[in-house]
Amino acid sequence: MGFWNKSKALGIHCEGSRVFLAVLEMESKNRVEPVLLIEGKLPEVFDAYALKDSGARNEVADLIADIIEENDINLRNVRFALNYNSVFVKRSPISLGETNKIREHLRWEAITILDAKDEMLVTDFFSVTDWTFSVAIREKVLGLYRDIAKRAGIKKMDVDVPHFGLYNAVDGAKFIDSSGSHILMYIGENEVFVVLVNNGELVQVGTYVKSNENSISQSVEDGIFSIISDLDDSVENVFCAGDFSDKWIEDLVNKLNANAIVLDPFSMTPNTISNCEQSNELHSRFAIAIGLAKRELVS
Repeated sequence: MGFWNKSKALGIHCEGSRVFLAVLEMESKNRVEPVLLIEGKLPEVFDAYALKDSGARNEVADLIADIIEENDINLRNVRFALNYNSVFVKRSPISLGETNKIREHLRWEAITILDAKDEMLVTDFFSVTDWTFSVAIREKVLGLYRDIAKRAGIKKMDVDVPHFGLYNAVDGAKFIDSSGSHILMYIGENEVFVVLVNNGELVQVGTYVKSNENSISQSVEDGIFSIISDLDDSVENVFCAGDFSDKWIEDLVNKLNANAIVLDPFSMTPNTISNCEQSNELHSRFAIAIGLAKRELVS
């Protein structure tokens, strides 16, 4: 019998050839603590293309199953990060009209952009003060994630967008103000996820991928300046997670005239990326997995 109970949850984030697993425990009503943070290594990059390959899915499932068995985890609450290429996320201003009409338009956009007229889509919606967000994924793609769960011995698994996992990691954290504008940024092996938070709410997301044509730093810089162009105030902090050692990150933060803070979901006080502890850096690498597990506990 493992140490699991209803007050614990597991978040899983595949990033490049790495798999991050975070087990969290609900210590009190508004406080979660890490029980296990484990990083596994895959032989190949696991992306949206590898997801379609049975052998690649089996490698991910075997790795997760081995970690589960070695650490005596008895699973009940599990949430898996979707690959950014497998899911469609769009927002629409609430001011455009009735909620049902906005959702219908967003659903139509998802079908059109995913070219899924003859396929079943799974869609979800949520709203903040000024925006309605839609999330859409092909049902057959969702089935591939369920296949991984089944092979790993996981009976029930929810999925989520990695950007939302990143936001969940800091939602309610004491070191981030509930007012003002902040950027959350996760720097992975081949992609960078960006989340804009304004007055405590998630208001925009962006994904920037390494390519031969453009540097990732320029793509991220252009993207961030685009999504903050409509803000009434400047960005106060850029919360960095993942691998934030490259100099372009510091250069970008300086151009924003903001503070470069380590995104450590368990920190009680902000720590700059130039003056952080090893534990802060470790927690930041697991930020998305932590946010996914946290969502299972507090949702």
